[in-house]
Formats: sequence, structure tokens, C-alpha cells
Amino acid sequence: MKEYDIRVHRGETMKRELRFRQNGEIVDLTGWSAKSQVREDVDGGALAAEMVTSIEGPEGKVTLVVPAEVTAGMESGGYVWDLRMTSEEDEVLYCIGGKFIVLPSVTME
Repeated sequence: MKEYDIRVHRGETMKRELRFRQNGEIVDLTGWSAKSQVREDVDGGALAAEMVTSIEGPEGKVTLVVPAEVTAGMESGGYVWDLRMTSEEDEVLYCIGGKFIVLPSVTME
């Protein structure tokens, strides 16, 4: 699994677009589904956020979003996340994940 750390301020919309390539070629993700969560720790800690995921299969792109109202409710500090991909044939891959760091915000509404 590739490591990729995400940093976001409390109350900020977190959006990342991931592009999947193998040997320089785009990986067609047509027929795959994606699920991504942020948890307190890797051993199944409490769920901190469920990421909204979308896939553009032929482009090999997965978009991950945590809305601002969700990050606003998270405590500042370190969490973990990963991305679980499932094929139509029920092949499961954990291809990327890492730390999910919530930074304090200074400017408020």
C-alpha cells in the first residue's frame, strides 16, 4: 500500500483527486467501487469521518471528499485513513492510505 498523508484544517473541505497508473499507463477503474474512512487508529479505532468517494473509471481517477461540516466536528490531531477498492469480481485492494492530520483553525465564521 502506498503511503500518502493528508493535512486539513478544521472546518475546511478536504478534497483530493487520485490518479492511478501502472508502468506509466492509466489504470481503467471501470467496474470498481471505492470506500474510504478516517479512524482514530489503525486497529479499528472509532470512526472519525466517512469520505465521499467517486470514480471516473476510464480516467483512473478516484476523488475523495470530507465536507467542511465534518472536519469542523473533528478534534485537531492525528488520525489514519485508507482507500479500499473492490472490483466487480469482489477482488479487494487497499492501495493507498496514511496519516490524516487535522490542524487547528484560527479564523472562524
